[in-house]
Amino acid sequence: MQKRTVFILVAALSSVLCFAQDSTASDSPTGVLSIHSFTPAGVWINGQAVGNTPFSMDVPAGWAVYSIRATGYWTETFIAKIVHGEKISQELQLKKYGLPPSEMPDISHINDLRTLELLYDSLSKEAPTIVSDSICLAVFAADYPLPISPPSPLNMDSEEYRHYYQIYMDERQVSFNEWYASCTSPGQKLNMVVDRINMLGTMQLNGFVPVASAKFEKTDEHGLKGNLELHFLSPDGRADVVWRGAWENDFLTGETLAKALTAEAVSALAFLTTKNQTLWLPIEGGYSRHFYKYYDLSISWNGLLFPMKGQFILPERLANLAPKDSLPQPPVAEEPAPGKAFLAKIPAGRLKYKGKEMQIRSFNINTAVIDQGLYKAKCGKKDFKKIKGDSLPAHSVTWKEANSCCIALGGELPTEAEWEYAARAGSPLKQVWPNNANPKDYAIFEGKKPVASGSKKPNGWGLYDMFGNVAEWVKDDGFWFGKYKYLKGGSWKSKAKDLSFENKEEEDARYWGTHTGFRCVFRP
Repeated sequence: MQKRTVFILVAALSSVLCFAQDSTASDSPTGVLSIHSFTPAGVWINGQAVGNTPFSMDVPAGWAVYSIRATGYWTETFIAKIVHGEKISQELQLKKYGLPPSEMPDISHINDLRTLELLYDSLSKEAPTIVSDSICLAVFAADYPLPISPPSPLNMDSEEYRHYYQIYMDERQVSFNEWYASCTSPGQKLNMVVDRINMLGTMQLNGFVPVASAKFEKTDEHGLKGNLELHFLSPDGRADVVWRGAWENDFLTGETLAKALTAEAVSALAFLTTKNQTLWLPIEGGYSRHFYKYYDLSISWNGLLFPMKGQFILPERLANLAPKDSLPQPPVAEEPAPGKAFLAKIPAGRLKYKGKEMQIRSFNINTAVIDQGLYKAKCGKKDFKKIKGDSLPAHSVTWKEANSCCIALGGELPTEAEWEYAARAGSPLKQVWPNNANPKDYAIFEGKKPVASGSKKPNGWGLYDMFGNVAEWVKDDGFWFGKYKYLKGGSWKSKAKDLSFENKEEEDARYWGTHTGFRCVFRP
């Protein structure tokens, strides 16, 4: 990927990058496709996910085939002539499924774990509804939108219209599969709910949890040092864990802190960070749910915040249960790379960014770039051509594809400042590796192709491949607002001298190559 100067950009206002892999700039006339829908929906062009409504994008001039999808609605597929310099605007009212014998509500925008669990419990109590295939087929055939007629000057035999019709039939099959599952079996609906629960389970939560009891054993005469034990128990029993660690402070005794945490009118608050995933224990009438992965504890007292270092201990009844046995079918999704966390919590702090001090709020970020396995499972079909493998980075992605995938996972692309702050992990150096260390222990560069995500050493916050392997799209607009975006971190193609925190490469948002990838952030 070649660097571009402002002079080159100004001299080539009408120039855009080719869509071809690792291509160079060339003239490509475009028009604008703008789509609004009353229901939030995904937009697909030629079988590739490109964003969500409201949607507006430069599209190459010529015939374009695009589809609009939303859970619980029939997919709509269109063909339109894109004219250079002109804009096509379309406002859609998608058609909701005709009510099947037992309707499945739209859960794609439900982000509360408890709501989904209640839905699961409700569905699991339903008596199986047996609906004949003939009824499901008849409803689908009568209700699904018909293909549009060939627009002038095309006809039924035109290559462009045949291409439209093939995509229409593919989308029709996608809609039928979704409809058939909701029409025939509550068991299929349970799987859909559990899939959503598992997706939310990859995230982390941070919040206040009451302290049910506290013990302190002092190890000095003043009680400023000692061993502290706290039992956390939320009113619903979901958080139930003991924390043990050392307490050492210059002015606050451990006994005073313990009383402040457990008094009827508490004067200290404890905040726990846990994975948004629970063990399911069978009880009469359903399940009780309990968090089982805890990461951090912080205590707030009189305007001061104390990060606590210690060990979380689960009750025996929870500790003896393996996570894989905690959910009915399907089991809890395992993290992509054994031994590596899927997300890292990045603490709040300050960053000198573009010459100015700025405050960065806490956020979560993928520890490694999104790999092909996760992309195919959650973000849609994509042909990674010769460099395939579920553990390899999802490469050859445009900015739009990367952004859409992060949205599908419940997050978004990081800003350039967030990316740089996370990559630095508090380091004042220009690169992720310590002075006198071998750069190739930390980054894939001067190579021949991308390799498996997370194969080198992480930075101080547990983030892999912040330099090299694949360059990562960030959210910020480039010099030409919206049309150009930034890539950070360099790639397997880069030279060592180009791997620095501040370095970035500006590209057309539609550019892609085997060296472009991404990771996502998830904000509280």
